[in-house]
Amino acid sequence: MRRIRQRQPPIAGPSDVRWCYRLLLGREPDAHGARGYVDLITNNVVTRDELVGYFVSSPEFRARLSRAYGYSKGEPVATSIGSLTIYVDPEDTVIGSFLRKSGAYEPEVTKVIRRYLKKGECFVDCGASFGYFSSLAGVIVGPQGSVISLEPGPQNQSLLLLNLMVNGITTAEVHQVALSDHSGILRYGRSGANGTILDFDGDPSHVGTYDLVRSVTLDSLVGARKVDMMKVDVEGAEGKVFRGAEDLLKSCRPTLIFEFSPPSLEVTSEMSGEDLLQLLTGMDYSLDVIGGRSDEFRRRSVAELVALFEDDPGDHLDLIACAT
Repeated sequence: MRRIRQRQPPIAGPSDVRWCYRLLLGREPDAHGARGYVDLITNNVVTRDELVGYFVSSPEFRARLSRAYGYSKGEPVATSIGSLTIYVDPEDTVIGSFLRKSGAYEPEVTKVIRRYLKKGECFVDCGASFGYFSSLAGVIVGPQGSVISLEPGPQNQSLLLLNLMVNGITTAEVHQVALSDHSGILRYGRSGANGTILDFDGDPSHVGTYDLVRSVTLDSLVGARKVDMMKVDVEGAEGKVFRGAEDLLKSCRPTLIFEFSPPSLEVTSEMSGEDLLQLLTGMDYSLDVIGGRSDEFRRRSVAELVALFEDDPGDHLDLIACAT
């Protein structure tokens, strides 16, 4: 029986480096860059396909695709929301798509932030996502105020920073961390512009499907600074965030705006909806639903809020908590 010999992939040589520059980057090689590639293929066994891979993964090649051929996969798209310019991921078919079509984003929550947040104050955005509320708050508090944005999702970091910059919020403090009730390392699972936080036990197999992020407590990150308002939207980790911010909540008494979803709380924070609300009422916070018939704050009981969630067709309620 005749044995068929497999063809070995061709090994890259110095002339291949020059052709990659010419065909892929559209220019003659520069001396410094070419020397780096020649050294690479001289000191290592590099196939032609692998050499091409180095070039096509470079920012210069992607810039050429965009400039010469209109290739713009992943380029953020701008939309106007009130006076703000907000860039979103064109491939985000949930939040980004809705934002571009409606020109609005959580209008009831936006109205409450505009009502309670004042010029010169400090706003902490827990789960800042692509930066809409951080940008909104930055415009409201002005240069005399401060914004602290906390977002664990790697996919959101560039949009968050871009939206802050294009809206003139140049002094915002941005941290790529997950807020929790302890410091450590957690798993972050992406889902469009959102994500979920899970414990990490050190198993390297998880790194193939999750991003690893640092977790910190809000108390340790903010320290002794005065905080006036917090927005908390962390996909069920609200309980962990508040447990890790008890010193801040007791000393600063900030107004709290947060999502309330008992099923998500039970999975991520390992506490019930009643537990979360009682944690806040135990620190002398009064609670109400955002988006009711009246703009006036109406103090509601824990049992009433839980019942409202059970009767609501959505997956969460937006709540406001004010110190009494």
